[in-house]
Amino acid sequence: MRYLTRTLLALLALAALAAAGIAGAQPYPTRSIRLIAGYAPGGSTDTIARIVAGRLSETLGQQVVVENRVGASGTIGSDLVAKSAPDGYTALVGDIGGSAIAATLYSKLPYDPYKDFEHVSVMVTFPLVIIVPAGSRLTSFKQIIDDSRARPGSLSYGSQGVGSPAHLFAELMNLMANVKTVHVPYKGGAPALTGLLSQEVDFAITAVSTATAQIAAGKVRALAVTSAAPTPRLPGVPPMASVLPGFDAINFHSLHLPAHTPRAIVDKLYRETVAALQRPEVKARLDDLSMDVKGSTPEECAAFIRSEVEKWGKVVKATGARAD
Repeated sequence: MRYLTRTLLALLALAALAAAGIAGAQPYPTRSIRLIAGYAPGGSTDTIARIVAGRLSETLGQQVVVENRVGASGTIGSDLVAKSAPDGYTALVGDIGGSAIAATLYSKLPYDPYKDFEHVSVMVTFPLVIIVPAGSRLTSFKQIIDDSRARPGSLSYGSQGVGSPAHLFAELMNLMANVKTVHVPYKGGAPALTGLLSQEVDFAITAVSTATAQIAAGKVRALAVTSAAPTPRLPGVPPMASVLPGFDAINFHSLHLPAHTPRAIVDKLYRETVAALQRPEVKARLDDLSMDVKGSTPEECAAFIRSEVEKWGKVVKATGARAD
């Protein structure tokens, strides 16, 4: 009888401790979250980061603060997140540069784009657009190709930086067209646009969201989009595939956490992010920016990142592009 009494008391004590632990546990998040954007303010990475951060701040009950850690085509920001504590308080807005292309473009990349992260969701996908100043003599994408064939290296283009989407999309263009153009890297899409307007380069490849205002104001002209098909957001602008059959290159923005972040935190951020993306006002804003909402699951996001690393690894090897 005494044994049963002691056993019962022990079980009751354990139950009380477990209940106290559950009652004392605070639901995530309990403080502000850093959302790292690896490019300068004004570019597409910064834009989507601020849209999502605003909505998550409302639904999570804690401030989600965007930090721009600029440099090396998103890899500085990616490395910061990869090495952060896996507690859900530092997250990354990735793109094709830091989350896929960098895997093979850098010989000594300090992080693994696939293994060093918990992949939360592919938030949006979108094409880039080739733009020229309004007064440029270049009036079509075909003319860019024709001029580059006639005078190799005579045309220069601006990008968000070495290893950025624009850089590799242009390298793929050079490879498929058998031409040479001169790469001029900037520290983000907005600086690249400024360089184009200052006529430091002949054309630029950038996100539609970065160029929208200048296109609408008539300061730049859109010549082609990088997707295989035209986008309804830029009526009359042909795909590069109309001149280079088979050309298809799409950028994306995705959400990531450091590897080994608890699955409960990953799932919560996934649910809240997808809910934010589905809000009518958010979808309308993203549509204005020519971004297609995806909201993939963590498993789908991981599979997508793996496939993009493999796809662009082949392009890097074929073109010989290097960032170091």
